[in-house]
Amino acid sequence: MKKLLLLLGIASYALWSCNGGGDEKPSAKTLCDSVTYTAMIKPILTASCNAAGCHSQGAGGVDLRTYDVARAATETGNLIKCINHEPGVPAMPQALPKLSKRQLDIFNCWKSKGYPQ
Repeated sequence: MKKLLLLLGIASYALWSCNGGGDEKPSAKTLCDSVTYTAMIKPILTASCNAAGCHSQGAGGVDLRTYDVARAATETGNLIKCINHEPGVPAMPQALPKLSKRQLDIFNCWKSKGYPQ
């Protein structure tokens, strides 16, 4: 019986120490940890802003096919204002539904992370 208790004690300690010995849980990767222009921003722009040739043809003086232009439009705040349908700017995308909350969050994360490419 003593050997069994000793083995259970050692096994418990081993499992406890594998977790770092504390109550800390590994943090889950968040949306903001994963956001990049290539992986997340460009697909949204392609589907919603460059659809039907709108901003891939320079409509409104903005061609959103490149990282540099998308970054500049986001840095000035114009792109964020338009996709959030703020007053005083055209609501984008035109003739399509407003971007989802997740898509808007992706743009805000991209901005807060310093526009990773």
